[in-house]
Order: sequence, then C-alpha cells, then structure tokens
Amino acid sequence: MRTLILIPAYNEELTVGSVVALARKYGDVLVVDDGSADRTSEIAQKAGAVVIRHSVNRGKGAALKTGFEYALSREYEIVVTLDADGQHNPDEIPLLMKPIIRGEADLVIGSRYLNGSKKEIPVYRRLGLWVLNKSTKVASNVDVDSQSGFRALNRRALERLDLNSDGYSIETDMIVKASERGIKLMEVPISVRYDVPNRHKKNPLTHGLGVLASIIGLIGYRRPLLLFGVLSLISFITAGILGYMALKPYYQGGNVYLTQAIGAGIFVIIGIQLFIAGLTLNVLARMVKGGQTNE
Repeated sequence: MRTLILIPAYNEELTVGSVVALARKYGDVLVVDDGSADRTSEIAQKAGAVVIRHSVNRGKGAALKTGFEYALSREYEIVVTLDADGQHNPDEIPLLMKPIIRGEADLVIGSRYLNGSKKEIPVYRRLGLWVLNKSTKVASNVDVDSQSGFRALNRRALERLDLNSDGYSIETDMIVKASERGIKLMEVPISVRYDVPNRHKKNPLTHGLGVLASIIGLIGYRRPLLLFGVLSLISFITAGILGYMALKPYYQGGNVYLTQAIGAGIFVIIGIQLFIAGLTLNVLARMVKGGQTNE
C-alpha cells in the first residue's frame, strides 16, 4: 500500500534530519515546514524528504491539512503522521500501519498509556494531558490518548475527515470527526521520549489552555446542552452563595446586604439565560446532524 510519512515541522533543524532518515524505510516522506526561521527545510530535503513550506507559521493543524491534501492528490493509501522533534520512534511506524493493512481500523493512534510509558511523562504534562483527554472524551465519547501526534490514517479517513482546526487542537478535532462519521478508530502502544531538544518551544501552560479552549468550543458545538448546563449550574451556585451572604445578616438581626442580593439576582438571570441557550442550541445541533445524516 502506498504510504506517505507526514512530518509537520517548525524550527526543528536539530532533529528533523534523523527523523526523516529513519522514516524513509517505511514510505515516502513529506515534511511540511510551517514557517521555520532556521534550516529545517534544507536539512529535511538533504535527508530525502519532499518539502512543502508555509511562508508564515500557521499552526500544526494547518501543516497537517496541507499534507493531507498532498496525500489525497497523489492517491496515497496510508498516511502516517509523527512529530519532527524526535519524541516518536519512526521504527514503530509499522505498528500503526498494521491495523489499517488488516482492515481493522481507519484511524490508528499511538498511545503512550498502553505500555507503561505514562510513567516517563513529566508530572505537569501528566496533569495537563489528563484534563485534555477527559475534555476530548466529553466532546467525542472516545477515551484515547487524544494529544498523541503519532497516527496512521487510511484514504477513507482522509476523505471523510473535514478538519477545521489550524492549531494543536487538530488532534482532538480528528477524534471528534471520526466519532461522528463512523471512522473505525483504535490505539496501539508506542514509546515517547521527553529528553529531546526544543521540547519547550511554547509555554506549556499557555499551550495547554489554548488547546483546552478549542476543545471546549468543540464541546459547545457537539453537546451544547452539557456545556451551557454546566455554566448555568455554576451561575446558580454563585447566586446561591451571594444570596446566603446577603440574607445571613438579616437572620442575625441586621439588614440585608443589597449588593450581594443584586448580584444573586443577576446570576439567577444569567443561569436561566444560559440554560435556555443550551436547550435552543441543542435542538439546532440535532437538526444539523439530522440533515447531515439524511445527506
């Protein structure tokens, strides 16, 4: 089966050459250089990869979509994605391809949780990944290593996935769309290294919050009643706390605290509006999904 190894890269001149050299054993290699300011493109080409370069940094999702379009236009049957920073071992590519070749899956995700590699994850990352994995599960009803960039897809998956994200939330977007469109998904165990150069190109907290915000947006789109219901509940709880603070002095023989009482009323109104919005959007979401199913 014609296989393309797709490697999105941004300022990875230190590692991209070795990743490309190892990956070439398993298929053609395409590096999408997402606006790097270093020698990433030059080194990737010398190592034997085809290189497509974005003139500016557009995000990992945009780089992957560029690669997927390339694969579809050249009729590749399998696309394997892995990071350019050396975290993934290219010699594990056959592990991801095997379920697709056997017809067992359309999308295979390499999981660091299936072989004990979780123990190697730094504590702060482990906590962040737990939050993102659980948020992805809420959005998709699928419990997987949602942020793993080591994946394999067949042509059916490539044709059916209509991905919107340009950033790191592309990983979750892929899982959500797969669950919506009947794409068979499974995990296989992989190893992950964390002692690689340039592993902190972005602030971990800022990066994690950005991905979480995008996932919450996906939850709002797919399950608006859940999202707005939770926000409504938070508003009602806040109203209850403010109401208690406003009335406690009154029952102790004093006066009602007007500011807290007004705040409680405002949060009650907000809670009602959020709940109504959730109900309305839930009906609209069901109508849209029903229309897509009929098509």
